[in-house]
Amino acid sequence: MTRPSPEPPTNETSDALRRLAIVVGTLVAVAATTYVIPPLNRFRPWVPGDPWPLSSLFEPATESYAFGGTSGGGTEKDEDVEVAPRPTPTRRPRQPVVQTPTGPRYAIDASEYEGATVAIVDEGDRGLAPFYRQLLKTALEEDGAITRIAHYGDSSIATDHITYTVRRELQARFGDAGHGFVLVAKGYLPYRHRDVDHRASESWQLREITRNHDSTGWYGFGGIQFRGRPGATAHFGTSDQGPVGGAVSRFLVYYQKHPRGGAFDHRLDGGEWTRTEARGEPPEDAVLELDVPTGEHTLDLRSAGGQPRLYGVALESDGPGVVYDSLGLVGARASRLLNFDAEHVARQLRMRGTNLVVLGFGGNEAEDNIQGERYRADYAQVLQRMHGGREDLGCLVFAPLDQGERD
Repeated sequence: MTRPSPEPPTNETSDALRRLAIVVGTLVAVAATTYVIPPLNRFRPWVPGDPWPLSSLFEPATESYAFGGTSGGGTEKDEDVEVAPRPTPTRRPRQPVVQTPTGPRYAIDASEYEGATVAIVDEGDRGLAPFYRQLLKTALEEDGAITRIAHYGDSSIATDHITYTVRRELQARFGDAGHGFVLVAKGYLPYRHRDVDHRASESWQLREITRNHDSTGWYGFGGIQFRGRPGATAHFGTSDQGPVGGAVSRFLVYYQKHPRGGAFDHRLDGGEWTRTEARGEPPEDAVLELDVPTGEHTLDLRSAGGQPRLYGVALESDGPGVVYDSLGLVGARASRLLNFDAEHVARQLRMRGTNLVVLGFGGNEAEDNIQGERYRADYAQVLQRMHGGREDLGCLVFAPLDQGERD
């Protein structure tokens, strides 16, 4: 008969508990540093708006929304999957204009609707009316008529996988008015745009809206504020690798003036460097417009002391045509846009001259087990924050991607 094992001595149990407490305390201390040391912010184990870690293990089953675009751990894959090149869109001939008692009407050929199986829901025909009014001016080829679209979304937008297709199609149909907005740098994020030449050094410090890094909520048009450090550089230019994006008439550098703003330099086409002072009290948003003869051009930026805060660069042509700004935020939920200061984001949209805001989220919410009522309430706040009740700004909610499951 086997004797029962004796209980471990009290002092051994105490030592084990003490060591466990030290390990737990160390992990807590390490996690805490990610909230107080800015360069470590991206390693935070939890950010406001996310469910608490492991909380879903203790929640009862409830009605929840399931979205595509993400599977597994709730974050999208970072690798930039190459896709087969699409055929060059064919620009349709200009459609006839019909004069009516209320003014000119653009005749749309029925063939343009071929293949469309899902209609846009726009109750009262108000959500897209401002966009259609501006697009009509572009379609009529009014002098300088540019229609600007801002598409906010998660990682599928950050890599331009969806938006570059829409951009090419719209610009083939209505004219190429430039690539649009590009972030200063990609940093540690899987960020890439097609039909534009863009690269940057790793010396920029990122302040992301997705992690609410900046208490002011001034993240710029693209949702990331870039702080220049010594050696920080960025390059932007036209591209000859696709059917669009081959010409530019102006570069627009969006930045913030603030008391410790320092300065940044720019040069066009590899020429002489020119300095821009970025100090200001009180802080204010600003834009540096650099006009060039329409054609192939490059712009280089570099930090020039102090702490310049840049948002991004837009490439535009004179038009008429369409600009499609791809504004992807890696790992974002729609609710992250509530980290924008309301007045700041409204000002950024006006500075860009945006005619339509597209919101395309849902993939990262798939694993959050969020209840339907809460999700609808959060999204309503996001719509209010981004649209702001403006009568001259259209708004479109873009459905999440379908999710495939492997047998």
